[in-house]
Amino acid sequence: MDERLEMGCEWWGPSGGAGDVFDSCRGAIGIRVGEVFLTHLEDSWGNTVRNRVNASAYTLAAWLAGNWWRLRWEPETRSSRDDMDWRMSHSMASAGDGFCWPSIVFASDGDSIAISSRATRGRVLGPVRYLAEVHARVSAMEFERAVDAFLTLVLSRLHAEGHGRSELSEIWGQVGMERRDPDLAVRRRLEALCGFDAGEAPESLVDAMVGDRGGLGRAAMEEVAAEGRHSTGALLDSIHGLAETADGPGHGGFRGIMPRLKTRPEIPPGLRPWQTAARFARSARGEWGLGEGPLTSHAMADLLHTSPALFDGGTRGTTPMALGLRDVGGGPVTLYLNRSHPTSRRFAVGRLIGDVLLQPGDGRLIPATSARTARQQFQRAFAQELLCPFNALIQRVPSGQPDEDDIADAAAYFGVSTRLVEATLVNRGELDREALDWTR
Repeated sequence: MDERLEMGCEWWGPSGGAGDVFDSCRGAIGIRVGEVFLTHLEDSWGNTVRNRVNASAYTLAAWLAGNWWRLRWEPETRSSRDDMDWRMSHSMASAGDGFCWPSIVFASDGDSIAISSRATRGRVLGPVRYLAEVHARVSAMEFERAVDAFLTLVLSRLHAEGHGRSELSEIWGQVGMERRDPDLAVRRRLEALCGFDAGEAPESLVDAMVGDRGGLGRAAMEEVAAEGRHSTGALLDSIHGLAETADGPGHGGFRGIMPRLKTRPEIPPGLRPWQTAARFARSARGEWGLGEGPLTSHAMADLLHTSPALFDGGTRGTTPMALGLRDVGGGPVTLYLNRSHPTSRRFAVGRLIGDVLLQPGDGRLIPATSARTARQQFQRAFAQELLCPFNALIQRVPSGQPDEDDIADAAAYFGVSTRLVEATLVNRGELDREALDWTR
């Protein structure tokens, strides 16, 4: 992720103090990742194709400042396309003030920011049609740098135009103060993960997460917030109920001991979570003597020092997510699985194992959520490689385009779902995404 994000503005010349904050910041705004402009557009009135949009940089700066915490920390939701609240905070098209902004969407996984730009489709209301179709990713530090630089640029322009104090300077000053205050930054981060604007989350909810009375772990609490969003309080109550009585099968859980690695793999900087996970999984298979073949449920249970009944689906946890709860003081873990199908349970346990290898001592809670955070991406990729090693998989399927039966046979051999096999082959470039139409 060495891409650079740039946001700039070519001013239209000084207004001599005659304009308001919006007019004083009018210009040609360009946004690019690397060498590709996300603001590449066609202007039918001017009969031109250019890389910059004519608008007020004040409007864009105000949108970035007002949504900074959510842009920086809130992941994409499962219903983001229809979630108007999420889109208002993450899609630049909502910046408003009468300007036709591009459909650039920012979605964080905590470590990096995914940036997507969609070309204008259908009927155009106005002269501008955006042409860029871009899917990119920058590091979270690069995103912060780019936004900080753009806000500095706009505030400097305002100062030069005689607007030293403005609503924007007050908002950005507040954000800066919050970022510098460690305690307040934690609260704002948790609020954003829960899907609330800064200062809008129920104070009791944030207090409960910061206080962490159950010793669940701060990082694990953030994963719960990203999963629960506005329902985080109810999800936490459910987890606390389990934590207070985590004593075995009577509560839908299985006792076990998580396997560890004596030697952690060397991880070069800049790897994506799935790349790091694959290295961990290969190291685990090698150190634990699992070879390249299928990992049976019995062998998996032996790794955990628990009963193979864990994978039978006879019991289900009472939370909407799979999780593990360490005993107070460490040691054994109680596993709760929220799915009944054996392949789903095996995958969930693989995720929990991977999480412990990555973060061996982070509080009592080991969460496996559906949130699109870097931690959950690591878990899913680890379980995928642990249960269905890629090198072994490509020996089981025909070269070219495997058909539905090929996928099903490989899934049965490794004891995983057909969806996992498909995802592995697509992600590694062995199967075209379009070729999956026959499975839908």
